[in-house]
Amino acid sequence: MKPAIIDLADRIQSDIQTRKLKPGDPYFTTSETARSFQVSGTTANRALQLLTQRRVLVRKQRAGTFIAEPESSGSTSTLQRVHLVVHQKFLEREGLLADGILIGLQRELPEAELQFNFLPHREEEVYVEEIVNRALKSSETEGFVLQRAQVGVQRILEESGLPTVVNGVLQPSITGLAQIDRDQRQIGSLLFQELRRQKCQRVLVVLRDQVTSGDHVMLDAVQREMSQAGFGLDQLMVRCLPADDRAIQVSALDVLESSTGKLGILCRSEPAARAIAAKLEEITLPKSKRPALVVADRFARDATPCSFPHIRAMISPVEYGQKIGSMLIRQVKGESAASLYERVEVKLVIP
Repeated sequence: MKPAIIDLADRIQSDIQTRKLKPGDPYFTTSETARSFQVSGTTANRALQLLTQRRVLVRKQRAGTFIAEPESSGSTSTLQRVHLVVHQKFLEREGLLADGILIGLQRELPEAELQFNFLPHREEEVYVEEIVNRALKSSETEGFVLQRAQVGVQRILEESGLPTVVNGVLQPSITGLAQIDRDQRQIGSLLFQELRRQKCQRVLVVLRDQVTSGDHVMLDAVQREMSQAGFGLDQLMVRCLPADDRAIQVSALDVLESSTGKLGILCRSEPAARAIAAKLEEITLPKSKRPALVVADRFARDATPCSFPHIRAMISPVEYGQKIGSMLIRQVKGESAASLYERVEVKLVIP
């Protein structure tokens, strides 16, 4: 089922074609659109704004709404502004949008302004709704890239109809957005296989406190691999923790103290692994009980090497950014967002 705004926008475009309206012909006002299609004034207004963004309509102040002139054969649809929506704490701690990705995105969209929008700790949906409303009213074509966005934020962009790419897995119930992500099943499988190679007899998975669908996919893969290897349910521990080194260290040590065999720790983020490793340096452990650490997400913004076995995409960050830019362009040109999905293969890197 399409979001109401997108459904109405499609119905309006069909109405324009059915009535054979030509460029320059007037179209309904917001109130006339609401009455004709039996929707609220808010839905009508946002659908008209969306069609203005798509260059189907043009709205002139005090004059009304008109059918837009078609793009000339030599022109290409593009974006003037791309909003990068991310939590600042993730950006600062983990570098979730690495410089290479930004370079690739800018290379694919050389005329676009890249604008960071940092999600607040509270009322993030209200914040995103305001940005979307401004984008719909803008005379420029604007798009969005969502990084680790929760379901409410993804739903707002899905219902807006604006070009959007989710860098990660779509949240449950969200089907109308383009997405790109590393293969989370492959990540879970590769990391468990490395822990098993290191003869770990118990596994601790350390996730961020804001768990996403991608975490579920990775965790399911770990559980499947453990089951096939003959591990029991009591050999898997999961902790969802804030980005706080002391909280991560205490939780890891608690599990370590209750473990009789060698513990393998699968960290979702590299900073979590570094925090645990730093604490382990302060205590004396026999070699047989020293935990093995592996890392799923590494988005370093510099060339600092990673000291843990970790996952790397099979394409470069620049290529990754170019794919995001391409998906935005394809939406501007009319391709359905729901059909755009890219799963990036990964490999395990042993330092």
